[in-house]
Amino acid sequence: MNRTQIKIITKAALGILLCLAITSIAEARPLDDVVDSGEITIFVYSDYAPYSYEQDGKAVGIDVDIAKELANALGVELKLLMRGADENLDDDLRINIWKGDLIHRKVADVMMHVPVDYEVDNRNEFAVIMGGYFQETVAVIFNKDVIPEVKTFGRFVSQQIGVELDTGYDFFLSSAFRGQLLQSVRRGRTFKDAVALYADGEVPALLASRAQTEWVATQTPGLNSSVVQPPMPGMVRLGWPIGISVKHDSRDLGYELTDVLSELQNSGKLAAIYKQYGVTYLPPIIE
Repeated sequence: MNRTQIKIITKAALGILLCLAITSIAEARPLDDVVDSGEITIFVYSDYAPYSYEQDGKAVGIDVDIAKELANALGVELKLLMRGADENLDDDLRINIWKGDLIHRKVADVMMHVPVDYEVDNRNEFAVIMGGYFQETVAVIFNKDVIPEVKTFGRFVSQQIGVELDTGYDFFLSSAFRGQLLQSVRRGRTFKDAVALYADGEVPALLASRAQTEWVATQTPGLNSSVVQPPMPGMVRLGWPIGISVKHDSRDLGYELTDVLSELQNSGKLAAIYKQYGVTYLPPIIE
């Protein structure tokens, strides 16, 4: 065997070992494996108030509290995996559920706050979406001392409105009414930045999810705020159910946690968690 052949065999062997290592890190963990290990890793988005964010160096939020309930129901320790959102939901599922990040290949057993969308579910063969636990909607929060009422978005032809950059809400405002609102939109690079625009009085209104706007009202007690949902012609979706995702061969874990979420809903525990953050609980509408 010459030196070239040895190099080829060595590279092939290293490639096999690397693939095995990646598989072992990103491998699914069914229910029994999770329970036997004594811990569960649950993904939540970072900087996503009121669902999951850091406060005084500690992870807090609605999804964080629900994740704690899921872990407690299984009798295991909770390990949170907190990351920012990627380009789209498909990327989030790939990175956080079935493949992992490029460097550490770290994945979670469960991903929180996944829109229950069957088209997304069908095109992501390695991830399963289930366990709807909340119905998200879109709303506007506005300062009534500046704007007495908001019945239509036509109000913002002459008034500014804040929004988080590069979100569906931003795209709606940029294109609604043939672009008539384009000059009225003030964008924050992050949702925190957009909230600051409203809290500091730079804009009298903010467009986001209803949960976010209701939470903003609790964070700005000095403002005379109101939350409404005016007609939004052109908005692709005004409401959508939120659930969880697991890897395709960890369905038994997903089914178990779906039952836990149903119990939390029926007992009123979910509503109580949302109420702690000033958010009205809306049961998911699964079609």
